[in-house]
Amino acid sequence: MDIDGRIDSFVRNDPSRAVVLRSMRGRDVCAQRNADRPFPAASLIKVPLLITVLEQRDATQVVKRSDLGRTAYPSLLEVFDERHEFTLAELGGLMLATSDNPIAAYLTDLVGMEAVTATAARAGAHHTHMRVGFTDGELGPTARNSITTANDMARILRYAAAEPRLQPVMKALWNSMRNFRLPLRLPDDLRVAHKTGSLRNLAHDAGILYGRDNDLIAVFLTENQSDTATVGMEIGDCIADVWRVLGEPV
Repeated sequence: MDIDGRIDSFVRNDPSRAVVLRSMRGRDVCAQRNADRPFPAASLIKVPLLITVLEQRDATQVVKRSDLGRTAYPSLLEVFDERHEFTLAELGGLMLATSDNPIAAYLTDLVGMEAVTATAARAGAHHTHMRVGFTDGELGPTARNSITTANDMARILRYAAAEPRLQPVMKALWNSMRNFRLPLRLPDDLRVAHKTGSLRNLAHDAGILYGRDNDLIAVFLTENQSDTATVGMEIGDCIADVWRVLGEPV
């Protein structure tokens, strides 16, 4: 099966599934389905959030653990002493690598949602809008108010990868702790710089695969899915097949 056929088998004419594949190096790949359909951004919006912080603030600014909020949900911050100090760059890296919401809430207050939307627009992502934050009170139905598209996420990733000052973004994405979608069927030593997004009935993953002969932007957005765990496996199976077609080790 060729790449287009494999993408079609994942999407299955379902408007609630979108895919964008764009080559950055190696074999020319340009495949997309429902690429401009708006989806709730979920935690994908944390990527332009960190870009905004790095572009507008001093990344070496120190923040105390005691300045950061609490959550009813698991957070990596809970393993740190109240007196522990982070730089903004370190906080942003932890936010992306673990998808930490209290850090995202703090950084959102620091730069503002309008600034994040403006950052996305500068990257060419004109349909991406941050409209809700990441406090516990914002994690219900309103969490779907921030939006993006598959094409927009591909543009944001390309923007981050091209800017030397945004290497902390890429470093965090390379070290994601949530590897149950794009990296699922790929070799453990393959560098996959990616960010997941999850809400009820919604499963996203957007990233860049850095292979032997090919570098590939891959964005999968889905909503209205009855079983997001199965969707995650389908994403992993699909991108592994694409990677194999490109002649990369799987």
